[in-house]
Amino acid sequence: MKNINFNLYRYQILPKDRYFQGSLFGEIKTVEDLIAQKNNLFYSSIKTIINWKGKKSSLKGQLEYDQDDFLLFRFAPKRTTKIENENFEEEQLENWPSILVGIWNHPEKQMIMIQDRKVAFSDTKVVLKILAESINNVLESKQLKLYGEPIFHKEAFWSIIEQYDRKIKNIKFELITPNMANISGVLSDDLKNLAKGTNTAKTLLEIDADDDSTLHIDQQNKQVGDLVEYASEGGGNISLKAKGVKKRIQTANAVKSVEIGEIEISGDNAERIAEILKRALE
Repeated sequence: MKNINFNLYRYQILPKDRYFQGSLFGEIKTVEDLIAQKNNLFYSSIKTIINWKGKKSSLKGQLEYDQDDFLLFRFAPKRTTKIENENFEEEQLENWPSILVGIWNHPEKQMIMIQDRKVAFSDTKVVLKILAESINNVLESKQLKLYGEPIFHKEAFWSIIEQYDRKIKNIKFELITPNMANISGVLSDDLKNLAKGTNTAKTLLEIDADDDSTLHIDQQNKQVGDLVEYASEGGGNISLKAKGVKKRIQTANAVKSVEIGEIEISGDNAERIAEILKRALE
């Protein structure tokens, strides 16, 4: 039986401006109110989206399931394929290969699960980008913005360090300002307070070795380990530059996934599919 992979992403919902001057809307009077209601506002906003569009592509979308903070969508891009008819002439046919996308909107989860189906998209990150752009279009009026990042295997970072021992020249940590206590506990209070106190959406930490040397990184370094832990849970991205390697090495390429038997997601039983995905991520 063929299995189907769902790649895992984390989203965080941040105020666009923590120092916004003026009234917000409805019962939302302060930024603290806005943060407290962010998941409810996200939920009500996402259900209003009709056209799912990115800068370069769009999706047809249909909500299949909506219960207990979990939404299951089916999305499809328009594709065309060439065939040859009985008159030996080429014809173009439309094809709409669909994928399933789960969104777990519980404040301590905030996860997006995107089915990895190459005939639809070569990379699930493309889907995430379209979703984020569409969602942010409707969140804008609520003074909120969604940031999505892959959940990746932290072991992948340490494997890179081991593979390129004494060759790592530079490491960049791009971290989303945390608003999920269950994944941000590893970050220092100083770093969190700096980000929030300066109205920062993303913090870029970069460590760079001397031109004639390389970085010394090991798992006993708690500060580095904490940054890796937070980023791996969907809190950001890490990229590394190694001697002899032209392109930067991205931890986002080691995205985590859950595997489900194809028979389990066939048919129209959206509730069963949602429950299988939730159980796989408990």
